[in-house]
Amino acid sequence: MFAKRQFWMALLLGSLMGWAVSGEAPAPAFVGPGPSSEALSALPQTPGAKGFQERHYRLEKAGREMGYHLYVPQKYDPKAGAPLVVALHGYGVNYGFFFSFVKELPALCEQYGFICVAPNGYSTSGWYGAPITVPGAPPPGSRLPVPQTGSEKEQLLERELSELDVMQVIDIVKREYKVDAKRTYLMGHSMGGFGTWFLGQKHADMWAAIAPMSGINENGLKALDIRKVARVPVMVAVGEQETDTVITSKKAVAELKAAGGEVAYVEIAGGTHGSMVAPSTARILEFFSRH
Repeated sequence: MFAKRQFWMALLLGSLMGWAVSGEAPAPAFVGPGPSSEALSALPQTPGAKGFQERHYRLEKAGREMGYHLYVPQKYDPKAGAPLVVALHGYGVNYGFFFSFVKELPALCEQYGFICVAPNGYSTSGWYGAPITVPGAPPPGSRLPVPQTGSEKEQLLERELSELDVMQVIDIVKREYKVDAKRTYLMGHSMGGFGTWFLGQKHADMWAAIAPMSGINENGLKALDIRKVARVPVMVAVGEQETDTVITSKKAVAELKAAGGEVAYVEIAGGTHGSMVAPSTARILEFFSRH
């Protein structure tokens, strides 16, 4: 099982970075679990600060420090407040993904006045609570996400902590900064796209809009309650070369429209699973700015 997991990890990272699966290129900081609890505890923090920040807090149920990245625009006014964007990373990478991979993200936050937070979701494989591939590995040909390790109980706990981390980070940001109560947004890529669908559904009243990127398949679509998701404006983004994901994403869009939802669809021309992230993020933040 370990060898199979390593193969899937290499394949995923190859698709994201355009590296050879051989693993010859060094992994950047956003690949893997990220800093240890001890390393995070030693990082200084300045409450109420502006600009880019690496922050941390103690997730008591996990018994460890959890890191997250935060960007607060320079024009943030604590009296007026600001909208909040929550960004969920994909499988095998950590909270450093979005601000490392989307170089223009700080500039976009400044342009639209968004506070943006990228939580870790507890682990690189927590799925943000999405109820898929539990327990065990998917059957051959099922197109389910990568095989999981650990017992069913361990997997369910990991997913519980993954969702809990996201929700606690949101609460921390809202306590520290004045966030527009009607303008909290959720987006995510790949595994984070699945998380966006499921947290978007579960906490539908919390979001002004959501935007899953490359994060749905047939089994995931069957597990969604489209009527709940349709209560929230949705932008669905995918890369043109992600053939199966394009097909399922278009099905999701059609179902949302049939349920009376507001939905936009973005297909990045020539886009792969990795190359679609940056251009999609720019389109998504523009979409959020109108909701």
